[in-house]
Amino acid sequence: MLKKDPVLKEKIVAFINSFYREERRSPSFQEIGSYFNINKTTAYRYILEMKNEGMVGYDGKSITTSVTSLCNSPAKNNAPICGEIGCGDPTSELENIEEYVNLPESIFGTGELYILRAYGDSMVDSGIEPGVLVVIDKNDRPKVDDIVVVLNADNENTLKQYKGKKNGKYVFAYMNEEKYPGETIELDSFVCQGVAKHMIKSF
Repeated sequence: MLKKDPVLKEKIVAFINSFYREERRSPSFQEIGSYFNINKTTAYRYILEMKNEGMVGYDGKSITTSVTSLCNSPAKNNAPICGEIGCGDPTSELENIEEYVNLPESIFGTGELYILRAYGDSMVDSGIEPGVLVVIDKNDRPKVDDIVVVLNADNENTLKQYKGKKNGKYVFAYMNEEKYPGETIELDSFVCQGVAKHMIKSF
């Protein structure tokens, strides 16, 4: 059998990568054929030859490349966006779930994660500005200097830096030295609703 056009093979790989990024699936032989103005049988034969040469993978259903294999990682964490949390005085609301988003475990890790949208200015020195999405690990135990979601005895919550226990009180610090120099919140008791692990924001 005559060897297929090597230039067209490279173009087919590029098309498969582009198609997958847009459609989140591999193209059919009909779709490959339509794009390159060849019939689907010819497209099928190209894919078989490219598979034998190691250019693509094909399991009888899906066509994969080195690029689509990276895009298709099943390792992801489905995390809810739970609305806003105050970076300032404690507030009594944590909003209902807005939507769920997939967070790749290779970046965000495992665990029971959720996402809060910050407002207020008490944490700007940590990079948490109004509108920033903060990824919270619900089950992580807070350590000194962690940024935590604090729920106090009055069911009010806020995002602050945990400074440990001093003089019988749990201490939480603001992180905006220009506006709130040395300011803290001291509580007799609290519930940690999670530890901040990542920020998602635009530049």
